[in-house]
Amino acid sequence: MKQLYALLLFIIFGILSSHAQTVDQDFVQPVPYKAAKITVIKELPDGKILLGGHIQFYKDKKVTNLIRVNADYSLDETFVFNGDPKLEIKDVKFQSNGNIIVLTTKDNLGLADYFTLYQLDANGGIIKGISDVFNATAIAVQSDDKIVVTGGAIGYYNFTSCYVNRFNSDFSLDETFNNALAFNGATTVVAVSAERIYVGGTFTAVDGITKNSLVKLNSDGILDTTFDVGEGTKGQLFSLTLQEDGKLLIGRHFLRMLGQPTYNMCRLNSDGTIDETFNTNYYSFHASTIIVKDSYIYFGMYEPAEFKCYIAKLNPDGSLNQSFSSGKLNDNGDQFFTMGIIGDKILYNNSGNTGNKYGVSACDLNGNPLDSAELKPSQYGSFDKGEYFDGKLVVKGDFMKVNDVATYGIALLNENGSVDESFVFPKYIGDITQFQVIDNTTIFVSAQKKLLKLNNKGEVLKDFDFSDIYLTSVENFKVLGDGNVVFSDQNGLYMSKVDGGLIRYSLKSDAYYWFTGLKFQLQDNKIIFGAMHNDFSGTPYYYNLLRFNLDNTVDETFQINGSGPDTSINKIKILESGEIIVAGDFLNFNGIPVPNQIVKLSKDGEMDLQFIENQKAHTIGISTNHDYRKIEQVGDVIYITEGNADVTAINLDGTFVKDFEMPQVIDNITDLVALGEETTSPAGRKANSKADSDNYMFAIGTVNGTTGKSSVIVKVNLGKSSLGVGPTPEKELSAVKVYPVPVAEKVSLSFSGAVVPNKIAVYALNGKEVYTAEVQSTDNLEIDMSQFASGIYFIKLFSGSGVVTKKIVKK
Repeated sequence: MKQLYALLLFIIFGILSSHAQTVDQDFVQPVPYKAAKITVIKELPDGKILLGGHIQFYKDKKVTNLIRVNADYSLDETFVFNGDPKLEIKDVKFQSNGNIIVLTTKDNLGLADYFTLYQLDANGGIIKGISDVFNATAIAVQSDDKIVVTGGAIGYYNFTSCYVNRFNSDFSLDETFNNALAFNGATTVVAVSAERIYVGGTFTAVDGITKNSLVKLNSDGILDTTFDVGEGTKGQLFSLTLQEDGKLLIGRHFLRMLGQPTYNMCRLNSDGTIDETFNTNYYSFHASTIIVKDSYIYFGMYEPAEFKCYIAKLNPDGSLNQSFSSGKLNDNGDQFFTMGIIGDKILYNNSGNTGNKYGVSACDLNGNPLDSAELKPSQYGSFDKGEYFDGKLVVKGDFMKVNDVATYGIALLNENGSVDESFVFPKYIGDITQFQVIDNTTIFVSAQKKLLKLNNKGEVLKDFDFSDIYLTSVENFKVLGDGNVVFSDQNGLYMSKVDGGLIRYSLKSDAYYWFTGLKFQLQDNKIIFGAMHNDFSGTPYYYNLLRFNLDNTVDETFQINGSGPDTSINKIKILESGEIIVAGDFLNFNGIPVPNQIVKLSKDGEMDLQFIENQKAHTIGISTNHDYRKIEQVGDVIYITEGNADVTAINLDGTFVKDFEMPQVIDNITDLVALGEETTSPAGRKANSKADSDNYMFAIGTVNGTTGKSSVIVKVNLGKSSLGVGPTPEKELSAVKVYPVPVAEKVSLSFSGAVVPNKIAVYALNGKEVYTAEVQSTDNLEIDMSQFASGIYFIKLFSGSGVVTKKIVKK
């Protein structure tokens, strides 16, 4: 699998040249993994387990989102689901003959979710599939194997399309059912019994009849008008579990039912009245599966006093079962929580940080933990930030291992991309928000409310205690040369001193003064600070930059000399000269229009007007609404990346670097890490310089493939310090045009310049060469792709001067 992944990245990163800006192919791509997203846990009649969700691997074997696991947690390889790998499993139900009904969803390019309903045989083979289940929310299977589906949407201008439909076992629409019921709000849950169908949601009327939250339908879909729950849950979402005795267990997010307080859980009799024998004060969170077994109720419980999530067990009357050892879930473990009872044990997800690191843990019916180490579903993780020092790259992201090295959220890569196995961060402390390399033996990391000092093995040297101040999270920090640490959350700026003292920076003397969106950077021994301000006097928000001395005094020598930005500041970058780059959402700074939402200030705050004038020549990136992710300086050039793959190079005076073109090998860039010669770290130490004086940069981000997004790190050679020479033959070769995109049948190629290709090849996304030919003539050069399967391909052109790769989509 790793060899295939490496081959794939080699194809994607075929030599792309643009004035010596080439991809370093000696850098071996590391692969991050994280726990799979599990949405379905089901017991099968033979005791095996069906797991569904977004699952790409099980014990290092490639799988496709729906798998069957044996009782010993080994993968049952006789079960194979060959659905679209981008389709996430949303729900699973079973028919009487063993066939499996599967509801899947995938993001439709951010426009709307796309849903498909499958019927599978017992071994995962696809029997039928339909995709006209618009915004499907829930499914149920009746005893006669008919399938009930709820869904729809509420749009602008009072548009509603919320429904309950029933399909026959062959997936044809059941014409004997009333499929035309008109709901004025969302239908989100459905449960079926032998004679009745219960549909819940946020609606307040059905076919013009007042019905709140929950209705009962006869077997033909006709509304049972005698069933009435009064005001229902007053528009709040809930879950619906039908007990064997016909009673309805209602959970999730609501506070009242039938006018009575219910604390997010209640039980109804079959006629819709409150079951007075059931009374509980325990909250089930909105994503909780609620299972009833032997009259006991198992669910995910939110404990508001502790801000924690647990698995809990209630007695039949709703009281908490005190003999159950509540299993702790991850922080925010209520998100996408599900569980399943498999024989005499419970499997549950969202426990990768508190139990099995692969995200699926086990306990017995009394809550006692069971060994689940062999449950190993995973998916690709991601890298999002990096920092370079002494020949190695520290990366953070969403992962619990990189290659075969288990490490949570932070890893150390050697210069060639291999994982430094001596560095392991062995425990999860929350998503790592920032890290700072101090020297080749010390790294600081922040996560949630924690700040930790690590050595070069990943071991914790110091755990900073901020229990005496209220923090939302440690969002930004800088370690000073004397060991003191300046840090902030959204609302405050602090310094933790080596001697144990704490400084709270007095950002304003007025006790009622409020601000948020705090950003800061260090400028020598000063703090450049920006935030959004409001004093609750009725005046609008305002935005500004200040400079603090480390002793908590405002540096009055720093003067903006104007109104500052007209809206928020998102990025502050201190250049090597001490000058300041400020970027954000603002369109004006000091009342002066800013063409690219970015300005340069002198060291003491004076606005560089020539920089603004030079910015008028071009637009940074392709958008006028910039989402700046990283601003990095390499020598005399500033590289700016946005939320897509756009990287723009500008000179220090704001003019644009001619002939710069980032190799088009990443679809979304999250960070740039400069490795220029004699790069200086924040603590004043110098990184290793390159003997050939080339400048390098790591680009961290993702590429889009047929199975979804994959995280990548690309090492780019930016060339020598001077970028002022004319285009090279490689630059001319990179001007090749490929059209149309996407292509249905034939793709045409055209190019300019004296350099022409002598060979052409086409590769599939998995790295397989599917076409190759010698180029005899460049006139009307075409490739017939009509017989190729739909997907992403890479066209590679070879010449004596280099190689260029172009991505193309086949419809």
